[in-house]
Amino acid sequence: ADLTQQLLAFSRHNKPALAHIDIHRVVNDTLLLLRNTIDKRIQVELDLGSKIATIVGDPSQLQNVFLNLGINAAQAMQDGGVLTIASRTVELDATYCNTSVYKIEPGRYLNIEFADTGCGIAPDTLQEIFDPFFTTKGLGEGTGLGLSSAYGTVVQHKGAITVYSEVGSGSVFHIYLPLKEDVCEESSQVVTPIRGSGLILVVDDEEVMRLTATASLENLGYDVVSVENGKQALDLYIEQKDKIDMVLLDMMMPVMSGRECFRELRRFDPNVKIVVASGFSLENEMKELKENGLNDFIRKPYLSANLSHVIHRCLHSN
Repeated sequence: ADLTQQLLAFSRHNKPALAHIDIHRVVNDTLLLLRNTIDKRIQVELDLGSKIATIVGDPSQLQNVFLNLGINAAQAMQDGGVLTIASRTVELDATYCNTSVYKIEPGRYLNIEFADTGCGIAPDTLQEIFDPFFTTKGLGEGTGLGLSSAYGTVVQHKGAITVYSEVGSGSVFHIYLPLKEDVCEESSQVVTPIRGSGLILVVDDEEVMRLTATASLENLGYDVVSVENGKQALDLYIEQKDKIDMVLLDMMMPVMSGRECFRELRRFDPNVKIVVASGFSLENEMKELKENGLNDFIRKPYLSANLSHVIHRCLHSN
């Protein structure tokens, strides 16, 4: 809450000039600038999958946000790589909004995603990345205020911005902007949640993700026990194997990573049901895990309805 107030004060003299805008047009305009700015060895992939892209916002401020994310991503790929810019329509439910650090209302949002294959962000840096007084830049290399400014702009637009990163794999930023209400009537079909029962072990080092998963699963009818690293998960599963029906496992954690925990759980119980949750869609890694018994995968941040389908599919698989 304190950080939000700091950032709102930081940007109070630069209030958005609101208008009905097509975010896809802003993204495409940004892309033209990026292609002339970033290293030519970086491949830019565009996947604007949302059929709805009209929001109420300031195109110049949002373009600055997108430019900032694109340039930061490029700087993280010193030897080249892939920058993927994607969009999709999502329904943020009450459970997600109530556990979010942002003051957002349930409803239909446009999710703009910037994903890179760069060096990634260290966990201690990740915790301070939106702080206006934090920077990894040296003297003469800039102010380091880019991400805090992006944060302030997104908050002013009644949206949210989240980041997932893994050192050596890359980073992915998600921006959520509320869609114009009367446009939402044209939206694609809403996923209907599936209720269920059983005890699910949630493993995630981020408290907000544990709280979100727990609230979502309990609302769906499940019992939940949660831990913050793979070692705790393994110890608990060994003690309560006969009571735990499924494990929802984060990939990037201290003490014991999700990958290591997966291997140890499978070694102890070849029939354990596991769903991996990650901010990345690492196809090669997921393929290897599936070949070794992984039941399913869900991309973070996830919504209750989508999670319910993955959990149901996992629990009812052979």
